[in-house]
Amino acid sequence: MDRLRDKICIVTGAGSGIGRASARLFAAEGATVIAADIRSETAETVAHEIEATGGRALAMTVDVGEEDQLARMIGDTVAAFGRIDVLFNNALFVDFDMAARDADFLAFDPAIFHANLRVNVLGAVLAAKLALPHMLERGRGSIIATSSGSSMGGDITAYSYGSSKAALNWFVQAIAATYGKRGIRSNAILPGPVQTPAKLRWTTAKMDAAFMEVLNTPFIGEPEDIAAMALFLASDESRYVNGMLYPVDGGQSCTVPFISVTRALQAGD
Repeated sequence: MDRLRDKICIVTGAGSGIGRASARLFAAEGATVIAADIRSETAETVAHEIEATGGRALAMTVDVGEEDQLARMIGDTVAAFGRIDVLFNNALFVDFDMAARDADFLAFDPAIFHANLRVNVLGAVLAAKLALPHMLERGRGSIIATSSGSSMGGDITAYSYGSSKAALNWFVQAIAATYGKRGIRSNAILPGPVQTPAKLRWTTAKMDAAFMEVLNTPFIGEPEDIAAMALFLASDESRYVNGMLYPVDGGQSCTVPFISVTRALQAGD
């Protein structure tokens, strides 16, 4: 229960889903967690949940697309605790109306593209830029990002989302290459379908059945499954891991593209 004992960990997008699960798990493993979210009420709820179980947490209201708010997040954390050991850039741009309109490439809207970049890429990059000097002073630190399996190939929808996550991957590896020899690790998690509140809002039973066709597990993942990988990357157990893009996707990326055809043939369909 002490894999993160005495570590100071910032988790952005901590108010729900993967962020909430990660903040709670980090605290259960001994970390002091800064639960940052754009919604003050959800950040405070998660901090209270952690404290109610004997953990240590501080809620912060942060729009990661605003550099001054990120600077306050980093500055207040260092002022309160003296250091930052882990920065988990997990915040995600969520706008269901924009997502629905991002499904037709011929109607590609630069405003939707820039809105995704602002949070999914720029927010993580600026947070890392601001946290790095404090990590470099101590010669150690772990920066983690929540990317997406959508970043690893072309799709017929979510053009702005997928491309933003691909850009995020580049920065994750560039930070690893730039600062790895100075003790800073930078890695990303690429989730597959995960039963977050955002996913549950837009998927249907038919879509879940389709997900099960491509997953090589008997279930769709939960936020805690992603949090478990984040815990590993935050801990010293991953000290020799740097610049990696880890799919945590129920095995959907481990197969050849035509596996569904093969399965249909074997089933005699």
